[in-house]
Amino acid sequence: MISENKFDGIQWVDPHDHIREFLAICDMFKYGETQSEAVKLLIFPFSLCDEAKTRFNKLNEESITSWEQMRRAFINKFFSPSLFNRILLEIKNFSQNICESLTEAWLRLKNMLQKCHGHGLTKGAIIQIFYHGLDESTQAILDITAEGIFLYKSPNQAFQFLEDKVLFNHDWPIKSKNDHHRKSVSFADGSNSNTDNSRFMEKLKCGISYVITWGQFLDLASF
Repeated sequence: MISENKFDGIQWVDPHDHIREFLAICDMFKYGETQSEAVKLLIFPFSLCDEAKTRFNKLNEESITSWEQMRRAFINKFFSPSLFNRILLEIKNFSQNICESLTEAWLRLKNMLQKCHGHGLTKGAIIQIFYHGLDESTQAILDITAEGIFLYKSPNQAFQFLEDKVLFNHDWPIKSKNDHHRKSVSFADGSNSNTDNSRFMEKLKCGISYVITWGQFLDLASF
């Protein structure tokens, strides 16, 4: 399993991802605390190949006596300033993708922040980057669901609001699967009211009357 997930030291590959994958595999097996530390130290070099293996072998082995020292040495060796700057620039230039929902956009930004260790961005700065990276229709949705201008919230309130929204949306398909199915069927009914609803939903999907994606509409509907 370790040999199938090797790190080769390519410039734009994040070493933090490799560490997470390596630990996930190690955590599948249980050892005593002391044994676990020794196993990680013993096996980790086998998770490297090519340039990464060559460069890592040049480290002073006598200076590494714990897994934490091994992890730090590896990160310092392969998380280059150029990679850090590239990820940080991507974060600062964050923009919502086409057909990407509000929830999906937030999760993507959080993943980018997780990869940019030591980015130094405050919660306030992150909220500003996220909000201004959204399209106008999604900003409007966010303001409506926040019951006011979203940016008027404190950074902590804004973060908590987005986190609660993500948790709610992840839970929504499980709790309301049957109910949501019944609502979807009702739109196919022959009544005038339901016909209007169907036409409205088609306009939303096609962007004829509203510049809004179906995923974004579901974000709003969930509230």
